[in-house]
Amino acid sequence: MMELELFGMARSAAGTPVLALDVREPVTVRDLLQAAAAASPALLGSVIAADGSLIAPNLLLLDGRREVALEDRVCAADRPCLLFLPSGG
Repeated sequence: MMELELFGMARSAAGTPVLALDVREPVTVRDLLQAAAAASPALLGSVIAADGSLIAPNLLLLDGRREVALEDRVCAADRPCLLFLPSGG
């Protein structure tokens, strides 16, 4: 079991701040995102693409600081979080 913390658009779409995902650790970021989309279909098409990638400007960070690539492996201790990173100024 692995938790994915949600912020911004992802939290609003899923209707919850955290998704508990039934995945085997370590898991690739892509597989984690696909599990999130399966657990909360509202994320599909607005936050997560059908191929398991993120739709910009959504971003997955570890410990709220470190960005990862889709094929990187993560585990629960990495504390993954999904957030919306708007740009502009």
